[in-house]
Amino acid sequence: MVDAPTARNSSKPRRLGHRWLLVFPFVWQACLAPAVNDIAATPFGLPFPMFWQMAGIVLTSVVIALVFKLDGRAGVEAEEADFLAKSLRADNASKDGAP
Repeated sequence: MVDAPTARNSSKPRRLGHRWLLVFPFVWQACLAPAVNDIAATPFGLPFPMFWQMAGIVLTSVVIALVFKLDGRAGVEAEEADFLAKSLRADNASKDGAP
């Protein structure tokens, strides 16, 4: 079995606090949507709750792109590539040893 690399195994600690940004889309949809239900404004001719949901989709896309970019700077891609290489080696070794 291959162990997943952790921050303790690496030479420098990784900062992954930016992943907390992924909470914003949840809060936007689950917590704030009921609060905007009674707003009578009609931006672009749309009912405000519908506009709110569409804006939430855009916000979610921006947040996910930002977290993806920050993950790359934190070295997550290199860690994932290393993990996949180790997994493939372990899988090939188990297939070679199978009867």
